[in-house]
Amino acid sequence: MPNWDEGTWDSGSWDSPSISPFLPQSKRRTHPRIMAANPTPDDDDILKALAEDLADGCDLHEVAIGIKQNTEAVIRAAITSFDAMRLARGQAETLVGTKTAAHQAADEAGATVLKNCRLRLVKLFGSQFNSQWQTAGWPNGTTAIPTTQDARFSLLSSLKAYFTATPASESADMEATAAICDAAHAAISNARALLNNAETALAGAKDNEKAAVRTLRKRVRGLIDELDTLLADDDARYTDFGLNVPAHPVAPEIITTLTLTATGGGKIHAEWSYSTRMAGTRLQKKVAGVDADFVSAGTADGLEKTLPGFTAGQTVEIRAIAYNDGGDAPPSPVASVVVT
Repeated sequence: MPNWDEGTWDSGSWDSPSISPFLPQSKRRTHPRIMAANPTPDDDDILKALAEDLADGCDLHEVAIGIKQNTEAVIRAAITSFDAMRLARGQAETLVGTKTAAHQAADEAGATVLKNCRLRLVKLFGSQFNSQWQTAGWPNGTTAIPTTQDARFSLLSSLKAYFTATPASESADMEATAAICDAAHAAISNARALLNNAETALAGAKDNEKAAVRTLRKRVRGLIDELDTLLADDDARYTDFGLNVPAHPVAPEIITTLTLTATGGGKIHAEWSYSTRMAGTRLQKKVAGVDADFVSAGTADGLEKTLPGFTAGQTVEIRAIAYNDGGDAPPSPVASVVVT
């Protein structure tokens, strides 16, 4: 009698019932011990590292085991796409940063033009807001320079129109003319357009990266499930794929490198290397003069974490311990940093 609360059912497999036309046939489900011993990583970096190990395992055993779906070529193609999409996202972020800086510079230059125009209009209209200031396009019932980029951008356009209509109000000596306002407005307009284009490209790059991660995760999980159908739970070849032997799960390998950076504000950023079979990482800290031994500093799913709450001048030692359902690896080498 099947266990209905555990099986994975395919809603499309309803033909040829053996007992009742209302009972669906079950698909072969992944053994829960396989899932527990070899979970799919949530962190993208760990996912990629496991994918590399899986591809290496395919290189050794793909033909002999009979892997058909998630082959070495398929896994490596997913890794390549992941790398390419991550690189593209990083490049898009860099471009947004560059275009943001260019827009900021154009806006600052425009603000200087507005200051010059204001000084010119003060000589013509006085320093208090009145109908003449309003005619010139100054917003919000004040003669102050607008505080937002959009308002400054709009005011440059209004002043260009005003000076064009009343050339006697211009002053080349004070750098307050229609041409100067037009040039500043055009520079900001171009910078805004380029920034908008860069932000649109970044949104697309992020979507592409997410799609590549989904594909890589699907391939990683697919190969683990495929191995479940092809290998016995106690087959030692699981280890060649960077996986635990489901019948005999063991702790991960040791984390070999750990780097600490004091980032200011009492924070420490820790980064560490991937450890085969790791499901997560426990971090431990020891503050000189405070802790007699290492104490918990939390856990992490990925390969980096920022630890807050320290005091400038403290010397802090950190170590990292990879873990999975099979237990904890030995602690990593200890790294030390002085907090800033």
